[in-house]
Amino acid sequence: MSIKVAIITLLLLACAFRSVAQEDETEEDDLFHHTIDSAMAISPLYLPTSYTELGTIFFKPIDYRGVDTTIDLIAQHDPIEQTRYICQTLGIGGQAHKFVNFTYQKEPGFSLFTFPYPLYFKEQEDLQYYKLKTVYTNLGFTYSILPEQYMITAQHVQNIRDKVNYAINVRGLTSNGYYTNQRTSNLVADALVHYEIPSQIYGFRASYIVNFYTFGENGGLLNMKEFVTQDSLEDTKAYNMKLYYASSKLLTHDILFQQYVNIITPNKRKEKDNYWGTFLHTFRFKQQRIDYNDRELDTLYYGTNFLLSADTTADTTRFFTLSNTLQWSSFKPYKEDADEKYFFHFTGGITYEYTRFAMANYTGHALIPFAQLHARLFSVMDIHGRIFYTLGGYQNNDLNARAAISWAISRPHRHFLGTNIDYYFRMPDYAYTYFFSNGKYWKNNWKKQNILHFSAYWEREGYKAEFGYFMLHNYVVIDSTWTPKAIDKYINIIQLHLFAPIYVKGFGAKINIYLQYSNNKAVQVPIFAGKMDAFYRLNIFKNKAKIQFGIALAYNTNYYADGYCPMLHSFYTQEDVKVGHYLYFDPSIAIQVQRIGLYFKVKHVLCGAMKYRYFTTPDYPMENRQFVLGITWRFFD
Repeated sequence: MSIKVAIITLLLLACAFRSVAQEDETEEDDLFHHTIDSAMAISPLYLPTSYTELGTIFFKPIDYRGVDTTIDLIAQHDPIEQTRYICQTLGIGGQAHKFVNFTYQKEPGFSLFTFPYPLYFKEQEDLQYYKLKTVYTNLGFTYSILPEQYMITAQHVQNIRDKVNYAINVRGLTSNGYYTNQRTSNLVADALVHYEIPSQIYGFRASYIVNFYTFGENGGLLNMKEFVTQDSLEDTKAYNMKLYYASSKLLTHDILFQQYVNIITPNKRKEKDNYWGTFLHTFRFKQQRIDYNDRELDTLYYGTNFLLSADTTADTTRFFTLSNTLQWSSFKPYKEDADEKYFFHFTGGITYEYTRFAMANYTGHALIPFAQLHARLFSVMDIHGRIFYTLGGYQNNDLNARAAISWAISRPHRHFLGTNIDYYFRMPDYAYTYFFSNGKYWKNNWKKQNILHFSAYWEREGYKAEFGYFMLHNYVVIDSTWTPKAIDKYINIIQLHLFAPIYVKGFGAKINIYLQYSNNKAVQVPIFAGKMDAFYRLNIFKNKAKIQFGIALAYNTNYYADGYCPMLHSFYTQEDVKVGHYLYFDPSIAIQVQRIGLYFKVKHVLCGAMKYRYFTTPDYPMENRQFVLGITWRFFD
C-alpha cells in the first residue's frame, strides 16, 4: 500500500508541476488565483490586509503577503492539521508533538531545553506585522463532539492615522481527551505595537507573549499490543494507562522592546532625503517555568530509569534570560524598499545576554557579536550571509553561520531558484548537560555538536520542490533509557520535499510529500510521509456565497517513531515498536457567506476500518471518529 500511495501522489505532483512550468501564464489563469480569494465578490466591504514576518534582531526587506480570505483553511482550525505540517502527536491537539520530517533550527544564545510544542508555543520570531487601511478582526470558534474540545481564536489589528500600528492575538484550547488523564488546556496571547514619529527619525516596537499550558500526562496505553489486536473499540476511559495522576504545567513570558533612530539628512538636489542607516537598541526578557507532578507513583512505569523513593514527585524547572542588543543596520525598519536592481545592505552589532538557572546554580554572561549582509546583483541574484559567535557562558565559542543565494526568475510570480547552507557549531541544550529532579540526575561533558544543513530548491507562488541534506556529528539525543546520549558517528539524512497547491476551475488540492533516508538508527525518519487536502468549490445563491466539499488524507510508512517521556517533556529514540502504514481520512464541508465561514468536519472517519493501528507515537492512539463544528467571522473596517 505504501508504494502505491507514494507513486500515485508523485504522479499527481508531476502533473501539477508540468501544468505550471510555463512562465507565460496569463493573469486570468485559475491556477494562480488562490492566494487571496479577494472576498470583494461576496463581501463588498472588504479592505486589503497584508502581513510580513518580523525578526527580533535583524531587519530585512519587507515582503508583504495578503491575508488568505479563501475558505481553504476554514476546516483546518488546528495548526497541526494544516497540510504544510506533518507531525507525530500524542493523539489529541494541543499536546506534545514533533515534525515527522527531520529539521534542525536554533537561534544563538542560551537554551535550557526545546519545548515539544512547535506549532502551539509562540515566540517573538513568530509575530507578524500588518499593513492595512484601518482595522482587521478575525474571530473563530470550534466545537468538537466526543470528546468535547473547544478552540477559540481572536485577532485584532488596527492602524491609527498611519502612526500607530498594533496587533492582538489570543488562542485558547480545552480538550477532555479520549483516555483517562488526557485533559489538555492551552492559552496563548500576544500583543505588538509599533509607533514612528512623523519625521521618521525615531520609532519603537513593544511586544509581549504569554504561553500557559496544562496537560494530563497519562504516559500512553499500558498495553499497546492488546489495543492494536482488539476486535472492537470499547469505552476509551476503560483502557489501562501508564500514569493516572501525572500532570505538567508550562508558563512562559516573553517581552521585547526595540527602539531605533534613523540617520536622515536633507538633500536639496533630490526630492528624497539621504538615509545613512539605523541605530537600534533591543531589550528582551524571557522567563520559562515548567512543572511536573505525580502522586501514587507507579514503579512499573518509572522502573530503573528513575530513582524515586517517595510516593509523590513534584519537580519545577525555571530560568530566565535578559538580553540587550546594540547594532547599526542599513535596512530601513518597517519600510518597503523599491524594487532596486542593485543594492548592498549590512548589519553589525553585539548582544549581551544574562542567564539565571537557579536549580543548577548557573549564572551565565555571554557576548554575541553578529553580522549580516544582503546584496542584490543584476536585479535577479540575491546573496545573503549571517554569522553569530558567542563569547562566555555555557555556550562559549558557539558558532552559527548561514549563506544563501537565490535567482529570481520572476519576482511578481514569486518564481525562484536557490540554495542555502546552515552550519551550527554549538553545545546541546543545557538540560542535556546538567539535569536534576526528584528521580533523575545527570552531569555530562559534551563536545560541540557539528550540524550542517544544505538545501537547494525551486519555488513558484506556493509550489516548491526541494532537496535537503543534513550532516550531524556529536549529535545528542535522549535514548530509550531516558538518558542523553551523544552520537559520535556521522549521521547523514537526505530529504526530497514536494509541495503543490493545485487549482483548476472549481477543483483544488494541496499536496505535501517528504521522501527521507537516515543512515543511523539514532535518528529515525519514515521513508515516505505525505498529506493531501482536496476539494471542490462552487458558488451558490447567485454568487453571494461559496460552498466547498473537501477531504484530507495523511499517510506515512512504518518506522521506529520516537517515544515520549512526560517527566522529561521530551521525545526519545526507541527500536521496539514501529508505527505508520495507516491512512487517515477526514471529509468536510464549508460554506462562506460574505464575511462568515461555517464548516463541519468528520475526523478519522475510517476509525476501526483498518483495525486499531492508528498511532503516530508509540503507546498514544490517535483520536477516534470525531465530529467538529466551526465558525469564523472576519471584519475589515
